[in-house]
Amino acid sequence: MANDNVVDVRGIVQTYPGVKALKGVDLKVDRGQVLGLVGENGAGKSTLIRILAGIESPVDGEVWVRGERVNFHTPTDAQRAGISVVSQEFRLVPELSVADNIFLCHEISAGGVVRARETRDRTQELLDLLELDVDPGRLVGTLSVADQQMVEIARALSREFDVLVMDEPTAALSAPEAQRLLGIVRKLASSGKAIIYVSHHLDEIFAVCDVITVFRDGNSVWNGSTSKLDESALVELMLGREPQAFVHTLCGQDYHDDDRPPRLRVRELSAPGLRRAVDIKVHPGEVLALAGLAGSGRMELMGALAGDVRAKSGAIEVDGVPVSVRSPFAARSAGIFMLSEDRKQEGIVPHLDVTENTMISKPWAARKGLAKWFTLSGLENSTFMTLRKRMRIRVPHGQVLIGSLSGGNQQKVLLARAVESQARVMLLNEPTRGVDVGAKVEIYELIESLAEQGAGVVVSSSDIPEVVAVANRCVVFHAGRPVGELAGDNITEDNITALALGQFKEVSHA
Repeated sequence: MANDNVVDVRGIVQTYPGVKALKGVDLKVDRGQVLGLVGENGAGKSTLIRILAGIESPVDGEVWVRGERVNFHTPTDAQRAGISVVSQEFRLVPELSVADNIFLCHEISAGGVVRARETRDRTQELLDLLELDVDPGRLVGTLSVADQQMVEIARALSREFDVLVMDEPTAALSAPEAQRLLGIVRKLASSGKAIIYVSHHLDEIFAVCDVITVFRDGNSVWNGSTSKLDESALVELMLGREPQAFVHTLCGQDYHDDDRPPRLRVRELSAPGLRRAVDIKVHPGEVLALAGLAGSGRMELMGALAGDVRAKSGAIEVDGVPVSVRSPFAARSAGIFMLSEDRKQEGIVPHLDVTENTMISKPWAARKGLAKWFTLSGLENSTFMTLRKRMRIRVPHGQVLIGSLSGGNQQKVLLARAVESQARVMLLNEPTRGVDVGAKVEIYELIESLAEQGAGVVVSSSDIPEVVAVANRCVVFHAGRPVGELAGDNITEDNITALALGQFKEVSHA
């Protein structure tokens, strides 16, 4: 491996009103090297990435690229210097095709005219590299979140670059898709590219990274060879303390003998993406997990329950009362709250602050519409500050715009919104996507507390260890239909994986 530094970050400082996000951090990555950048949400990783991408300028410190000091004022400056970024938040235009998105702002053209055939051919090459079976002419807005993530990666690969920054690139991908992407990262490094790889999935860090830099509270606290750490040591460096364990105290309770009607009852529900009608029920105080690969039907079911898509037939009941869920507003009115998997497009309201984003879910706020139409009282501000402490949301006060937060902290705000919604049925899609290992435990405890307060909680997750951690029961989907239900000691990673892959006869019983 070559020893020349491609990127050398020296003493970078960045501040925002009331917050010192970076306190003099250092980072170096060599040609042909994969550097893992890890840390808790709010540690400063995303801030450094915005600086390397030319979105922000630091208040102090230096950035050197290939031995030359650089000052980026725009993203174009960073791209000209050979830095390409896979952003955690998609920058895609839904109304444009896959090909047009990939080459947006660096079109393949001659004489000012876009060369459509060459653009399509080059797009197909990138999609083949990523093993993504999507028509280059298809509109991005019609793709799943996972496929949009792959298009975002293809967009970064379409540029000439020496440095590739990847911010949570597998957050929306299934396990097989993530493994394919790691293989591509290794190939890029072997060809001489320098890679900065940011992920909360520590198994990926150990699988693909040569060196690791740890950020904590805006400081770079450790840098060295991956071989010098194990996972427990890395987590302790990230947190500055020994990690907490999560024990799911509700596991093992029998809800089938409960005399009360289920919080949620779904009868013969048919919806787009489901190849067979679905029957499920969730009792008060129960956590039901939906597991399965992308396109298996679990996300399609969640969309029908939340009113995002119109069910073709069947019935939905809340506390034994039939409800009509023809829109997201109708679902909320019926006592059903959904946390979307697409945090940026369907979750946060970026021009509002964190307190407003939290309180917009309150029943009276929903009746009035957008939060900009009401004035928060001292009680609402106080409520948010209590939630901030409980959920360790890293903001100095409740008036910080949510768009300025890291993805993980945005997710915590959205979960605080779920708490404030007072809904009887909680639909949580990928609740810990983009969340660090320390915050995962806190979110699992929150899910458990929602159930303890009497809500019926449905967690849809592609993270199989997460399903095992939180579920009282688990329904596994495959090829558009539910194929098995697991409970108690039968909720194991092996059983879930076998069912999700269609290997029904290989499911073991504890």
